Amino acid sequence: MSSTPMGIRDHRDAIEKGARLGYLARAAVFMTIGYFAFRTAFAGGNTLSEEEAISRIVGSPFGGVMLVLLVLALPCFALWRFVQAIFDADGYGRDAKGIFTRIGRFVSGLAYTFLALYAASLLFGVSAGGGEGGSNILDRWGPVFGPWFTLPAGLVMLGVAGAQVKKAFDGSFLRFLSLPAAHAGWMIALCRFGLVARGLVFAAIAVLFFTGASRWTPDHTPGLEDALGEIGSWPYGWAILSATGLGLVAFGLYALLLARYGHIRSPDLDPSEAIRKARGAA
Repeated sequence: MSSTPMGIRDHRDAIEKGARLGYLARAAVFMTIGYFAFRTAFAGGNTLSEEEAISRIVGSPFGGVMLVLLVLALPCFALWRFVQAIFDADGYGRDAKGIFTRIGRFVSGLAYTFLALYAASLLFGVSAGGGEGGSNILDRWGPVFGPWFTLPAGLVMLGVAGAQVKKAFDGSFLRFLSLPAAHAGWMIALCRFGLVARGLVFAAIAVLFFTGASRWTPDHTPGLEDALGEIGSWPYGWAILSATGLGLVAFGLYALLLARYGHIRSPDLDPSEAIRKARGAA
């Protein structure tokens, strides 16, 4: 018989189910972005941001049902990111690399929180925009502090790009997956492809930060759609963009694999257990 109190076991189950639901939402967003990036490379049109991807999903058949599911699932993924960051659910530790990774998880949680709010605004017909106060502040101080923000941000994006590619080639992502042996080969290749494509997108965002450091635009900083547009402008950009689009679809499928086969390590939020661990480490 399990010695884990019922309440603790219940919250672990809830966190795990919420995380898996969140990965499904992430998969839908990235597969949509990847599809339109691939189509843009050959047929023209525009690349999509995460918000625009949600709008496209809403406009698809059964879009209303999909929107309700996204409104439920995106906050779950945001919450899971916060749990990973604050409680170190993945065991990254407190060294410099671990702290950097956990900060990245926290920032991801914030991003998906805003994405969830955008989806909710579509569902309930509420504007997601804010007032003009923040814009006025940026208009006044953006040209002064712009380079001080964009250059470090570019370095961070470059570091994230390298981390994605490194993860793809060293196979460290596999510690979070239990793939069926019969299909592991092509599933691993798919995950690697998706991670490399995402790394390329982060590298393109870094390029935009670096090249835009002296041209601060207070109402817009580089995002996913800008990165894909930048890739498309490179020599042989149509080929690179089409491969990146397919790679982002692969990254969405990687998220699906995490939803199905991922190790969701729900932390122990029992305060008495935390106290016992702290005393044992003293």
